[in-house]
Amino acid sequence: MRWTDELRLETPEQIDVGLELAGLGTRFVAQLLDWLIKLLVSGVLILAAAVTAALLGFTTFIERGGPLLAALAVGALYLLWLGYDIYYESVHNGQTPGKRHAGIRVIREGGAPLDFQAACVRNLLGLADLLPGFYVLGAVLVLLTGRRQRLGDLAAGTIVIRERVLAAPAEMEEVVRQWAAEEYQFTARHLEGCARDDRHVLRSFLARQDRMDAQGRDRLAHRLAALYLRKTSYQPPRPIQGGDEATAFLASLYRDLLEYDRRAS
Repeated sequence: MRWTDELRLETPEQIDVGLELAGLGTRFVAQLLDWLIKLLVSGVLILAAAVTAALLGFTTFIERGGPLLAALAVGALYLLWLGYDIYYESVHNGQTPGKRHAGIRVIREGGAPLDFQAACVRNLLGLADLLPGFYVLGAVLVLLTGRRQRLGDLAAGTIVIRERVLAAPAEMEEVVRQWAAEEYQFTARHLEGCARDDRHVLRSFLARQDRMDAQGRDRLAHRLAALYLRKTSYQPPRPIQGGDEATAFLASLYRDLLEYDRRAS
């Protein structure tokens, strides 16, 4: 049995992107780390409630609204365990701290980033994956479904993928050297607007551009350049005109993304 699978998606720019689905092992590691964080925070909340009760005295604690405080503590714990994943996945591009450490990410089935609604659906239904205990249902579904989806993923239309650090082979380095231009320089703020999958898109285009017909290459280069100008909020020193300038812009962005990844690793 394979623990990971290759999934191929076609982007709106008509470029095939290969994604590696996360297997049960890495998902378990991510879940375990997130549970440890939740348990630590829960322990702090319980300790704070116990200290408050001790300082007031148990009888005084009951008289001054002990049941209400206890209900608030239980509510806070519930919101923590449920809201933790929703918050991190919707705000941090599909990654909780555990998923970031394990090198996995949640995305939409079509390759789009996870949104708040999908994060709510997958995590609310994630409670059912606990049945009949210890995430048995969730583990079985991950192993049996074609896209390694548990119940929450099936309902929300999401998948969990492994992040891969792209190391450019010698031929790609030559393509980047050939096309990249010094006039296009990107800061960390610009590069943070790009998701991990954007590396695959840029690399796929640069690897194939010399085998495309000239008009098709120029049209695709312009569409991609317009897309990444929006994503990075980059202001080029002059308007990008012609397919060669668009390709130079894309190669320069890919060059700086690789350097950004090297420094981050």
